Amino acid sequence: METLFTWLWPAVSVLLAILLLWALRRRPQATARPQPSQLVEMEDALKELYKLQRNETFVEAGALAQAMGISVEMAEHLMETLVAFAWAEGNASAGIRLTTRGQERAQELIRVHRLWERYLVDREGMSLDAVHVEAHRREHETSPDEAAKLDAELGHPAWCPHGYAIPDPGRRVPPPAGVPLATCTPGARLRILDVDDEPPALLAQLVAMGLKPGAEVEVIECRPGHLRVQINGNIFPLAVAAAKRIHAVPAPVLPVPLGELPVSSRAVVTEVKGGGKQQRRMLDMGLVPGAEVTVIRTAPLGDPVEYRIKGTAIAMRRSDANSILVEEVRNG
Repeated sequence: METLFTWLWPAVSVLLAILLLWALRRRPQATARPQPSQLVEMEDALKELYKLQRNETFVEAGALAQAMGISVEMAEHLMETLVAFAWAEGNASAGIRLTTRGQERAQELIRVHRLWERYLVDREGMSLDAVHVEAHRREHETSPDEAAKLDAELGHPAWCPHGYAIPDPGRRVPPPAGVPLATCTPGARLRILDVDDEPPALLAQLVAMGLKPGAEVEVIECRPGHLRVQINGNIFPLAVAAAKRIHAVPAPVLPVPLGELPVSSRAVVTEVKGGGKQQRRMLDMGLVPGAEVTVIRTAPLGDPVEYRIKGTAIAMRRSDANSILVEEVRNG
């Protein structure tokens, strides 16, 4: 009997160990890397949540479903997955918000997407309405090191071809500058800053009409459901739903370099000259088209000059300030 026990016990121990390992492998792991297709869905949801969180602390499933064009049930599932993956906190029924880790990943995805769009237009000659799908594919496959090399190769661009800002790594993605074209009044002369890259069919139509970043447009008439706009001498009807996807600022009449304004002057930024890291630095300070800036004071020797932008005081050398074109706001 003792011999049988001595032989049987090691066999039972091995069997128990195998069963334990099998059970552990079957247990869901909150931080386990998802399948590639699931990861793309998660990261797409992450980007939409990042945009939605600009207006709300917690985002509910209905808002995410509408933004992504999916069912509420699918949105709830994605929200639960993001929470399990530590990219968000909260719950699907009450709403979730991104964790710091989730915000950082969303910022990197948006940044890389815009870099690829810049590359595809500038280096591969793709049309503005064709780059979104390819950039979307590449963004999910690009490592941080590859993104850094791409950024350097492109010369650290500050804007994607659709007019959206490209921040430095780890920096917050700023919201669109300007105001939606749909909110502008008849007679307004405007310069387009950015045009939404989705849906591609709508973007193709807008580009064919000449409605793209940098173009100047005049609002002729506003009616329920649509506008009439003039661009390059042609008048087009434009649905309000489409006009909401275009951001613009008043077209400058007499832009001047910011560094030439006297103390106490107020002005609106119309354009940021230069390129690469120079524009990125201005972007970080909030000096984007449509932003209001006030000249506060000058140093005793006349340089640097202190400005107020979005409630924050910043100092700049005149040579840097002169790369920013503004239109002065007259009092009264």
